[in-house]
Amino acid sequence: MKILHAYCLNNNIGDYFLGMGTKNLLRQHLDVDLIAEENLQGRVFDEYYINNVVNKKYDLLVIGGGGIIHGAHWPNGWFWLIDEKLVDQIEIPFVVYGAGYNYFKNETGIPEIGKSHLRKTIERATFFSVRNDGSSERFQEDMGLDVPVVPDPGFHINLNRSFHCPEVDPFVMIQLANDKPEHRFGSSSARSRFVKDMREVTDYLRKKYKVIFSPHVFEDVSLSREISESIPNTSVWDFSKYAFDRCSECVGFYEKAEFVLAMRGHGQIVPMAFGTPVISLENHPKHSGLMRELGLENYNLPIASQTLPAQLIEKIELLEATKAEYSNTLKSINTDLLQLSDCAFRRIGLR
Repeated sequence: MKILHAYCLNNNIGDYFLGMGTKNLLRQHLDVDLIAEENLQGRVFDEYYINNVVNKKYDLLVIGGGGIIHGAHWPNGWFWLIDEKLVDQIEIPFVVYGAGYNYFKNETGIPEIGKSHLRKTIERATFFSVRNDGSSERFQEDMGLDVPVVPDPGFHINLNRSFHCPEVDPFVMIQLANDKPEHRFGSSSARSRFVKDMREVTDYLRKKYKVIFSPHVFEDVSLSREISESIPNTSVWDFSKYAFDRCSECVGFYEKAEFVLAMRGHGQIVPMAFGTPVISLENHPKHSGLMRELGLENYNLPIASQTLPAQLIEKIELLEATKAEYSNTLKSINTDLLQLSDCAFRRIGLR
């Protein structure tokens, strides 16, 4: 089977992690001859491309996962660049797998053109699903439609694979997000308070662990440096060393960390795939949504909390006291998630 995988290749390490997990699943469940890639946020599925590339060269089109239900200003109200009338021209089976409803709370949600386009996509798709971070509830509220939920493919980044980590001493990871600051922080003063709060938490952590900051997009680097500046026993990833074609070389950090403080969805998901405990720094509904769906609400904390350092240190102490139990819970969760993914591929029916 020749597969075309179209997902967000938009200079975010987390999206590449997701792509690795998706391909692991495809190879696990389908008879794969090759998997080709396209950037969903750049490739226009025009009539020529559909008829002369998609239909002629491939047996299956896979769209996603990732936060592709986003972008009210995009031509179709979400990230798939195909005119609605051309969806019917796709002759091969196509699957939308693990899409994320990625609108922030202070955004208006899916525009009418997006709702129409999504309904057409769902009607024609062999299988349409959203990821397990509360996207189903948000999608249902906006669209009035119930759709299947699958585990985010990032949970399967380690499926039949192993990774190397160069660090040998105990360390923790702090993964911060600095793009779209008006949505993540709300104001410049709130961002400044967050920097002050996280410097206090970082100074607390560095006395017991090496603290490694792991930016996923280039904008994250400046925030990571701002928080870690002049604090001993801290470092920031060399972003160019791990992004993007080399992102497999940084996965092992999430596997070997003592625990992770994560401000992005795949900052949560990837360490969890290895049984590494996570505290979610919530700045989007998907962060609390994921922790709620996994039964880990006690380890979620909104970054807007007025007492962030005290609450975060309290959660760190709880995690340290229950680390073995937390890791075992994650191992059980991952077993269940793999079974759910197996069920999804049985529903797709292309084995």
